[in-house]
Amino acid sequence: MLGTEGRPEDGGLVLRQLETEMSDARQYVLWCRAAGNEQAAQLHVVWIDLLLDEWSRCSLTVQQF
Repeated sequence: MLGTEGRPEDGGLVLRQLETEMSDARQYVLWCRAAGNEQAAQLHVVWIDLLLDEWSRCSLTVQQF
């Protein structure tokens, strides 16, 4: 997925991008549920879980700097 190679401040940028994408996905889940599309909502819940895993991994990498 996204890497944090390079300058340490790049890791912060990656974390902010992941946070933005998770926020957007959460809004989409709410929209899907309001529209009665639970299948799409569940798919995006899984996507949020994957983004959160990547955020955790990147966060640990950034903390090492």
